Amino acid sequence: MASKALSFFGLRKRKRFSNLGMDQMLVYALSPRKIPTSKQFKHLSKFLNSKENLIIKICLVIVFVNAVYLGVDFFKKHLKYSPVYGGEYIEGVVAYPKTINPLYAVNRDVDSDLSRLVYSGLFKYDQNGTLVNDLVESHEVSNDKEYTIKIRSNVKWHDGNKVSVDDVIFTIDAIKNSEYRSPLKTSFSGVEVEKINDQTLKIILSSPYSPFLEVLTFGILPKHIWGNISPSAAILSELNLKPIGSGPYVFKSLVKSKEGDLKEYNLVANDNYYLPRPYIKNIQFKFFINYTEAIKALNDNQIDGLGYLPFDSRKDVLAQDSLTFNELTRPQIISLFFNQEKDKALNNKPVRVALAQSINKDEIIEEVFENAYQKADSPILANNFAYNDQLTKYAYSPLEATENIKNRLASTTLTVVDSGRNVLVAEKIKSYWEKIGVVVSLNIVPGERAMDIIKNRNFEILLYGESVGGDPDVYAFWHSSQIGAKGLNLAAYNNPEVDKLLIEARETNDINQRIEKYKKFQEILTNDIPAIFLYSPTYTYIQSKKVKGFSGSVIIEPADRFSSIASWYLKTSKKIAW
Repeated sequence: MASKALSFFGLRKRKRFSNLGMDQMLVYALSPRKIPTSKQFKHLSKFLNSKENLIIKICLVIVFVNAVYLGVDFFKKHLKYSPVYGGEYIEGVVAYPKTINPLYAVNRDVDSDLSRLVYSGLFKYDQNGTLVNDLVESHEVSNDKEYTIKIRSNVKWHDGNKVSVDDVIFTIDAIKNSEYRSPLKTSFSGVEVEKINDQTLKIILSSPYSPFLEVLTFGILPKHIWGNISPSAAILSELNLKPIGSGPYVFKSLVKSKEGDLKEYNLVANDNYYLPRPYIKNIQFKFFINYTEAIKALNDNQIDGLGYLPFDSRKDVLAQDSLTFNELTRPQIISLFFNQEKDKALNNKPVRVALAQSINKDEIIEEVFENAYQKADSPILANNFAYNDQLTKYAYSPLEATENIKNRLASTTLTVVDSGRNVLVAEKIKSYWEKIGVVVSLNIVPGERAMDIIKNRNFEILLYGESVGGDPDVYAFWHSSQIGAKGLNLAAYNNPEVDKLLIEARETNDINQRIEKYKKFQEILTNDIPAIFLYSPTYTYIQSKKVKGFSGSVIIEPADRFSSIASWYLKTSKKIAW
């Protein structure tokens, strides 16, 4: 028995027992437990030499480290964080809302932001800049100009009333009514609306217009409320600041300063929203008079996000590691437009080609915009479904440019609006052109003079940006009918084949035909080079990293940053998932 007990404790060296008394050996031998207790383990060191003690300690450390590693690994693989309802998100915006009403909000970003959260439209843009259904359940197009639209049956206004086709028709009629003075009115010229039933309506256009569904992203008004308000008094109604819609968030309260300006605007998640209820319970907007104040509030942790950050203000943002800079692509293109009537030398295509070849777009984007912007080579952006990646591109080639320009253009004037980093870009372009032998004068004009310059086409070459929208329809910028003071064809470009392609592309709903026609249009226009397309700016949207769930990289309008708001969250729950 004694030998078995000694073997159990791993005591192979019998000489150690010569140091033990017979009484101890007898106790060990007669013990009924063959597995040592915790008290017995205390005496283990009495039977081990220093080397064995060290080995035991090392083994225990290894066991402990492995246990910790396995535990951490287990939790990493099986502990899941799920978003839960609750919390408050505070966003800073530079401006003050005036009319949170879909009939008027289109002209002011801050009004549009709030309107987007409170109201629902028939359609909306998702986080990828794709047009998707909102209130619409299904729709059909016939004869390229008749739209039969069925709306969802489970939608309620924030006051509990049901949304119906009558509300949609009332809103469209209000837009068409001159007494409401809605800037959307021109979009519905010649448009007729018919009610089929409480869920279905038909919209009939006077002529085909394939981008028409883009027009139907405005919010729908509740007829049972606005129908009791005189159209001429609508813009003065209190409902413009305390709206009732059917969107993901409900108006809760507002705070005004002593002067009557809005300081805060509070929304709460719509418990009866027809789509999944947003996770964030409360959203508060704080309004600032300028970006200096807004950025200070961000740095002081008074706000969790900033609706827009100008590029030149990035350096003023502190603790950038705790913030997420969402760089969102907008359908805007900064270009150099040639006025061939003002400067006859620009009629010479090799001159225009040389001016394009001498510009290093990559260098401008890197040095002026720290690679935050995207290069442009076409009047249609590269992320658009109709972009032609095989079009004519004028690569940076100063030697070839010098040959092409020789004795053809001695000097020119570059007009630039003094906004953002436009002047820095103009100075870079001036340096490129002077390297190939063209003397350049910069005409820097203040923002308030820009419209007069454009209206009167009072420039030789103009550095300017155009917002081209989510659809590839660029008729307004390049069709010859848009030449002149009232049009946006800044380069006075006139090409009969391009005119035909632009008309045909906007009059068919066949996506493949549209792509084919827009690709041909880009090929012709870039070969004619009436303008040099430079880059596309991004919309910088800042949020604290405690805000999770933001997704997307494309917005058509600033309010589209809220496209995925139902997926944002601040609070989480933990659970083990096997």
